Amino acid sequence: MTMKSPILFKTLTLLSFLLPIPFSMIANVPVIANTLNTSTNTEQPKRLKLTLSGHTAPVRALTLSASGQVLASGSDDKTIKLWNATTGALLHTLTGHGEGIKSIVFTSDEQTLISTSFDNTIKFWNTQTGKEIRTISEKTGVKAMLLTLDGQTLISGSGDNTIKFRNLKTRKIDRILKAETTALAISPDGKTLLSGGENGGRIRVWSLVTGKQIGSFTPPLPKKEDLISGSERASAPITLAVSNDGKMLLCGGYDDSFQSGGVRSTDGKGFKAWDLKTGKLVHDLSLGTSIDALIISPDSKTFIAGGLGREIILRDIKTGKSVMELTGHAGGIYGLAISSDGKILYSGSGDKSVKVWQIKV
Repeated sequence: MTMKSPILFKTLTLLSFLLPIPFSMIANVPVIANTLNTSTNTEQPKRLKLTLSGHTAPVRALTLSASGQVLASGSDDKTIKLWNATTGALLHTLTGHGEGIKSIVFTSDEQTLISTSFDNTIKFWNTQTGKEIRTISEKTGVKAMLLTLDGQTLISGSGDNTIKFRNLKTRKIDRILKAETTALAISPDGKTLLSGGENGGRIRVWSLVTGKQIGSFTPPLPKKEDLISGSERASAPITLAVSNDGKMLLCGGYDDSFQSGGVRSTDGKGFKAWDLKTGKLVHDLSLGTSIDALIISPDSKTFIAGGLGREIILRDIKTGKSVMELTGHAGGIYGLAISSDGKILYSGSGDKSVKVWQIKV
């Protein structure tokens, strides 16, 4: 049965062992600002634990090991940095990409990091040495990437409107799906893939067993009274997220609600959420910014979003009501990651920094 509604990814949390931290590396790490004891009447500095400095351009991607020990950040400076997520110590800087980093994931054996870049390649890195292992070229570019929950298959959406399934053991492509793709997500049971693309905001639902499309989520057309030019449509997903309880599908996209007639091309509602059980559209609204990063808390109660605006937005996933806003970055928010206990949040920004926040005690 086809469900009417639309979708990143973004973010699979993958296991990674704590990497050893040689003293020589710790001694040479960049300055890390600890703001725990900052004197102020506001609550922000109390929540801001660390600022990780070292990138020389906007930080576009973050991923955290499930153990909470290692944080990886990818930047427009063409590098990836591995950090001790607790102390902020820099473990490795990975160099080799010819353009900025788009997305990063750890493999399930915790020995390899996989990255995509605007240089139209996928690279594999040894996390212990920081050395490049191999490179795969994608002439049309990689729009989105994730790993299956068993860690055996790399799924990537390409600019040629295909979704490729690469077996990491055999290095062969086992399956190719035809679909426009700008974002990917996977269900918590590992049985379903969700993909969104430049098709009016529609999100396709695929069976990972059969490779067949089993449904879709399509956002509604704007109401007549909300139209300005008359041609507005829902924006393509930039990022997708599925809650750990398997109940909610969230989609973040471009938001041009501030634009006037003749310029606006979307419905002005960059955030959408569906009930996966009923197919019902639960939220269809603007968060005041395009959404480049979107994750859900481990307890499935809160979603966290960031984009061109400098604030990190936390809202109740059911009601959409504000839970918290974190301010402190001097640029947009393009990468988010959260610890498995939901207490520590990591954010990557256009201000070239990564910040570490304590959002729960």
